[in-house]
Amino acid sequence: MGNSKFLKGVMLGAVAGGLLSLLDKSTRQEVGVTLRSSGTNLSKYSKNPKLLAETSKDVYEKLRTTADQVSRDIEFISEKVNEIKGMTPQVKEMIEETKETFEDSTEAYKETFSDHPSNELNSGEADSQPVASSFKGY
Repeated sequence: MGNSKFLKGVMLGAVAGGLLSLLDKSTRQEVGVTLRSSGTNLSKYSKNPKLLAETSKDVYEKLRTTADQVSRDIEFISEKVNEIKGMTPQVKEMIEETKETFEDSTEAYKETFSDHPSNELNSGEADSQPVASSFKGY
């Protein structure tokens, strides 16, 4: 019993919403054009059922072709995802090796530049300044 009240309420709401939307002039015009077009198509197909069958076959073929293409696309994407999953351990290993190489190189650069002998030719303030500070502005 509650179910029938619900459906009645939904239908009444839909009708009320439809009527309210017709207050807008452009909506009324669009609905009129759509109704006339639908009437013309209905009349055309009722007078020529073969045309309806041919049109339906064309639509069916287009849908079937599209569905086949989507199916092939999904299969292709699935294969590529599986390939990527298979490559992940190899890629991870390559990244780890690259990271270790950069870390080792960084340490080597630090050692090279930190073991650089101080400038003994200059005395005073120049000894306490790092080499980079002498290149201010460049």
